Amino acid sequence: GVDGTDSASGVQRPTAGDNRSQLRAMLQPRTPGTEIASDAQNETQWFGVSLDGRTLKTPMGQALAVPSQSLAFAIAAEWDAQKKYLQPAQMPLMTMTCTALDQVSMHPVSYQEQALNYLTTDTTCFWADPTEDRVLHRRQQEAWDGLHSFVKQHFESKPSIALGAGEALAMSRKRKNKPNAGLPHPDQLYERAKEYTVNLDAWHLVALHAVCMQAKSFFVGVGMLEKASPLDVKKAVEASRVEEEFQISIWGLVEGGHDYDRLNCSIQLGAAQILLQTIRAENEV
Repeated sequence: GVDGTDSASGVQRPTAGDNRSQLRAMLQPRTPGTEIASDAQNETQWFGVSLDGRTLKTPMGQALAVPSQSLAFAIAAEWDAQKKYLQPAQMPLMTMTCTALDQVSMHPVSYQEQALNYLTTDTTCFWADPTEDRVLHRRQQEAWDGLHSFVKQHFESKPSIALGAGEALAMSRKRKNKPNAGLPHPDQLYERAKEYTVNLDAWHLVALHAVCMQAKSFFVGVGMLEKASPLDVKKAVEASRVEEEFQISIWGLVEGGHDYDRLNCSIQLGAAQILLQTIRAENEV
């Protein structure tokens, strides 16, 4: 920032008190909701990427190492595709990997809280009133019904849904018995979601965070992480862009705007899936 600190950048730097064993535990791939096996860290193979004969490093100066040879090849391909100037927007896997190594592993609570914050404003919970707009409501139903059924089964609690702008405003007001404003999901859902999120390793957490930010939805993020979910990348993109695509169908597409948004959404969600698939394939996760 202009004051010579990282206050405006979102970067959090390691301190002398950082627990190295905790960092290693966060970077050890594991299935969501499970604990690390005692011998897992010794069995995991780590792979680096070299550029002009030198090992790549993260922005914080760490050697870039990932627990998947396929992921290392994918990152190398991103670098190989760069020409005269570096284009960070074309390197989503490199970005997520560095974020996992430099930020998520060292400050997991911050990323857990940021992901959980989307629960109160989850885009898949704000539906059009069918008496006001049947077409949009039907599209939302097609995109989100299956996801909400999965969430109900996974967290054993049903998400709250607001119909129309008036109900959304009323439901989202701060209440005396609720610490924060937002959707009044059942307490059990909040508790299960928090328990789920705090038990993620750095790779699953960085993927969840990336999807939540792009989709503006915690439930789409969980759907991307879980194998039993009905979401694939295509359906996740559709679930993230229901209202935008509905407006485009009525008013038309703005070149250089809507098309870039579509592409960026597909890139970010696709990169999150590739990161998870490559790590899972080589670590029995």
